[in-house]
Amino acid sequence: MRTIWWIITAFVVFILQSTIFPFLFNGITQPNLVLVFVILIALHLGSRPGIIAALVGGLSQDVLIGNFFGLHLLPYLIIVFICSSMGESFDRGQRILSLLVVLVGTELYLVLLCAVLWSSGQYVELTPYLVQYSVPLLIYHAICIWPVHRVVWHLRNEDTFSFEGYR
Repeated sequence: MRTIWWIITAFVVFILQSTIFPFLFNGITQPNLVLVFVILIALHLGSRPGIIAALVGGLSQDVLIGNFFGLHLLPYLIIVFICSSMGESFDRGQRILSLLVVLVGTELYLVLLCAVLWSSGQYVELTPYLVQYSVPLLIYHAICIWPVHRVVWHLRNEDTFSFEGYR
């Protein structure tokens, strides 16, 4: 697959996440499409494309939201390293396992986000934070995993020749 399709896909994900989702959902809980893409790219394509996706997605969300630098970038990079190491022994055709990895990655993201916020000096209670954000985010990600998985699977099938040596 040519680089232009990767750029178009990243642009569409960014537009959906930053302009369309805030209007469709309340501002507090909305699906994190960038996180789902980062997890699936790391799982199915390996560490190098996953790191690139985490850097682009994390930096764009940090700039877009306007909070301190690294709020999304650091958890994305940690999740990429975990998912890409799992992806080496992962059967890529199983969507149920992809769903489970995305759901566990979502919970890990929320815990890491709490850790980043706590280490920056903000007071965050882990249990109420996870209870408030975890359930809606898991439901949103369980719904949006199927179209995202299809896009990433399509990108992987057309791009196997260029990322095969980067695992």
